[in-house]
Amino acid sequence: MTGLSTDVVAFLESMVVPGVLSTLRPDGSPITSAVWFGFLDGDIVISTPAGRNKARNAREDGRVSFLVDTKERPYRGVAIEGVAELLDDPDGALVALIARRYVGAEADAWVAARSATAERVILRIRPRRVRPWNMAASAAQQVQ
Repeated sequence: MTGLSTDVVAFLESMVVPGVLSTLRPDGSPITSAVWFGFLDGDIVISTPAGRNKARNAREDGRVSFLVDTKERPYRGVAIEGVAELLDDPDGALVALIARRYVGAEADAWVAARSATAERVILRIRPRRVRPWNMAASAAQQVQ
């Protein structure tokens, strides 16, 4: 991953837990969802049905925040503010990439079951501000 500190990258790669994504509704109010995530060229990627709030909201206003934390002492985490863009994933490669982090060998079956019920899109989050806590280099950083 590029643009993120090595501590943040290592932390995110080690965290095979749902992250928390916040998008903005058309009226400007936030909505938050637990999501599985993966990585693509230094960006966070999330798969969602195309008709879900998070996809509709990101289509209208790409400003998002994304958080991952340990939930256990010593608490550590990272909050990322960025801009999401929607990507098509016609062959399901990115969905499978994300699913493999969470379900391993069962990823293909997981993807097939979800893809059969709804068209899926990928939210690609390009980090703009990164705020880690309780990591060796925990200063906030602006990512260009």
